[in-house]
This record gives sequence, structure tokens and C-alpha cells, in this order.
Amino acid sequence: MNVEISTIEVVRIAVGLVIMAYVGYCLLNQKVWLRGPIGLFSKTYAWGSREENQSIFMLHVIAGTAFGIWLIAGPFLF
Repeated sequence: MNVEISTIEVVRIAVGLVIMAYVGYCLLNQKVWLRGPIGLFSKTYAWGSREENQSIFMLHVIAGTAFGIWLIAGPFLF
């Protein structure tokens, strides 16, 4: 089985690995990267704890894991 991987696919795999590294860091340290309390127009960014941001933490972990796996596995499946 000869698998030829293009430059775009290598970039997709690299981005997927970075996303998975972020998810792993979040799980290991129980923190998530957030915007400030003002909302979408906030210019304040900081790490927030899992306890204070449970829904955002779970969204980042679940969506990040699914998207990261899709980016990594996609070039080998299609």
C-alpha cells in the first residue's frame, strides 16, 4: 500500500496534532483559554479554570478532540 501525502495533507495533520496538544494541555492542567468577561468584543484573553467554565471546557475538549482526530485521520481515509 503506497500512500502519497500532499503538502496540504501534511499541513492538515500538523494542525490536527496542534489541536490535540491543546486538548491534552487543557485536560492535564484542567484549564481552558478564554476571552474576558465582556464577550466576543473583549480584548482580554486568559486561562480559566475548569470549575468556573465547565461548559466551555467540555466544548473545547469534545469539539477539539473530534476536529483534531478528523484532521489527522482524514488524509488516510479518503
